[in-house]
Amino acid sequence: MNDIELVLVTGAGGGIGREIVRQLTEQGLGVIAIDITESAVAAAVDAAHPGAYIQGFAGDISDFDTARAAVATTEGHRLRGLVNCAGYFKEQQFEDVLEEDWNAILRSNLITAVSMCHATLPRLREQRHGCVVNFASTAGEFGSIRPAALYAAAKAGVIGLSKGLAREYGPFNVRVNVISPGPPDTTGFKKSADHDTSVAAGRTLLGRMGQPSDIANGVSYLLSPGAAWVTGEVLRVNGGSLI
Repeated sequence: MNDIELVLVTGAGGGIGREIVRQLTEQGLGVIAIDITESAVAAAVDAAHPGAYIQGFAGDISDFDTARAAVATTEGHRLRGLVNCAGYFKEQQFEDVLEEDWNAILRSNLITAVSMCHATLPRLREQRHGCVVNFASTAGEFGSIRPAALYAAAKAGVIGLSKGLAREYGPFNVRVNVISPGPPDTTGFKKSADHDTSVAAGRTLLGRMGQPSDIANGVSYLLSPGAAWVTGEVLRVNGGSLI
């Protein structure tokens, strides 16, 4: 199995993460499915295409040692890349924010991307081949429609990080891009929404929420040879909710 290309996927147990795992393994890629709990990792492994190379890793990858341990599981294999889908949304009035709120949101949405990029990019540089896909949000581009300034700040940080890394690693044929999803039709989004999801769907030009497959399709494209000349980009997969 040493000739198979692997992709590291964080946040792999969520609704979007599981669909990314399914698509990539269906395309013949191997996946290291990373999430913070064993149950989330098991859900990601279950989503893989039958017979595919899939390996789970449970841990808090905002810790740099844990991130390095996750990447170490790919030794002996060539890497196609890294997908940083980990993160969570918390609606909160800014004046109600406590220090522990900021730390949790920053670590989940930005530091996970920093730590995994820091652990993975040396491998991709050495290969002189590979792609990183980081997850931002329309909130990181335009500000959050719901009160969530900290989440928006963290996702804006992901965009700045990615553009800087695209410049730094481009000479090594390593691409770094961003997916910026609109409102997804996932359990996680519905739990965070304090209103009917039809309101969010109504803000899109296509009149519907995004399916996990819509967003995973963008990830598959950015990881593919068809995107070989695409780097430093923010791919908006939002149904036209913000243009």
